[in-house]
Amino acid sequence: MSRSVKFVVLATLSVAALVTAPAGAQGFGANKEKVTLHRKLPAVVRLPGNSIKVTVTADSEDGALPYDFQAVLETELLKDDPDLREDDNPNTAIACRITQYEPPHETDTTAPAVALVRGAPTTQTFQRVSGDLIVSFQAKTADGRILASDNVSAKYDEQFDSSGISTSNGVKGSLSGTWNKLKGKKTADNTALGTSEVRSKLIIDAVQQIAEHIVNSDEAIDVLLARKDGPLEEGDKDALTGLWERALETFETAPAFPKPDEDAYRLYDIGVAYEALAYEADDEKIAMKYLDQAAINYGKAIDSKPTEKYFVEPQKRIETAIAHYKELDLQKQRDADKARNQSVDAANSKAQGLTNDQVIAMVKSGMDDATVIQAIRGASAVNFDLTPAGQKALTTGGVSVHLLAEMKVQAAKKPHAVVHKGLNNTQIITMVKSGMEEGTIIQAINGANAIDFDLSPAGQQTLVSSGVSAHVLDAMKARSAKKPGSSTGHVAEK
Repeated sequence: MSRSVKFVVLATLSVAALVTAPAGAQGFGANKEKVTLHRKLPAVVRLPGNSIKVTVTADSEDGALPYDFQAVLETELLKDDPDLREDDNPNTAIACRITQYEPPHETDTTAPAVALVRGAPTTQTFQRVSGDLIVSFQAKTADGRILASDNVSAKYDEQFDSSGISTSNGVKGSLSGTWNKLKGKKTADNTALGTSEVRSKLIIDAVQQIAEHIVNSDEAIDVLLARKDGPLEEGDKDALTGLWERALETFETAPAFPKPDEDAYRLYDIGVAYEALAYEADDEKIAMKYLDQAAINYGKAIDSKPTEKYFVEPQKRIETAIAHYKELDLQKQRDADKARNQSVDAANSKAQGLTNDQVIAMVKSGMDDATVIQAIRGASAVNFDLTPAGQKALTTGGVSVHLLAEMKVQAAKKPHAVVHKGLNNTQIITMVKSGMEEGTIIQAINGANAIDFDLSPAGQQTLVSSGVSAHVLDAMKARSAKKPGSSTGHVAEK
């Protein structure tokens, strides 16, 4: 046997020995076991219609980048929501700006090599492939209302040896990749990506982050399972068949392994199980609970073995999902606040009656005189300013002689609404009858800039008979008691 052949054989045997030596130890193994999860995330915003238009701009030497990014984003949005369509006059305009782009590039470095046999090279050349992309986006309705606005980033940074094997997991990862390559297995873990592939990966990663804000997303992701004979193997079998609750029970009840760097893989599998259950949950609160548990266990796994590169990506993925649900919860709070304010505004409008400004607004909106007259006649109360100055303002605002005459007629027929200085009984009753939740009404009471409650015996009787609950009435009394004055009489607060 020639010396060169002996070298190859010895190197191969050495690699095999080093990779397979810890067969009973925790790890992912040379033949990594994967399970596909469907990462379902609800949209953060609710689109006002079913038409969109995507525009992408950039200051980049890569002139094709904006066009490629736009094509991928449009495809992703339409794929995730089959009801959407592209339109030049859309309900929602999505404007993206590529603010930073570092094109994928390769950098060569040298470092001491792992000497497997006598006479092997003492240095080795490594190739680092890196690139990043940052994009700002804004989704806006046709009337200019901003639905979503954020910055997203995608980054790629991997190092490979001269054979194209990733060294990001240290010597063990490099040797495992070498063994796979010797066996003829080509995987993402032992094959370097070219710059064009990295460019595509950056675009796809950024696009998915934007799409998750705007539409319900369902992304298929491959997740590794840790392998070991015994409890983890049994749990993996359940996981591979989708029995995640059984798998979780197996992982959690299994005794912790004596060495922290081995038990890290059991903790990692627990995190995977919780993550899978989170994506299957229909209730957002339950999903958040599972995601929190997944993050905790992924974090423990990283603390127990910080050198394991396959622990990093799941932790980042979970953090992104948690941030998404938090943003969704904030958006719901904003919507609830907006609905509350609209109800309060409606209550104010009804209590104060139809005003000059409202009539002028109807005229300027293009409403014809007949429709405006109908609105004036249908108002339960009016609060017109028909002084010479008020009439002049109406005429200047486009109110016709016929409308002005009708305003005078209705002002003579209908009682003027009493304009209060703050939140009053009438507004509270209006909120109750509109179906507003008790807690929201109490928030409005506590957050009002001023109040003008009538809490006399007659006033309270009217409130109760109109459906105002004891809790709301107590909140009115408590708010009134914060300022000097009787809590059982008519209390005005400036």
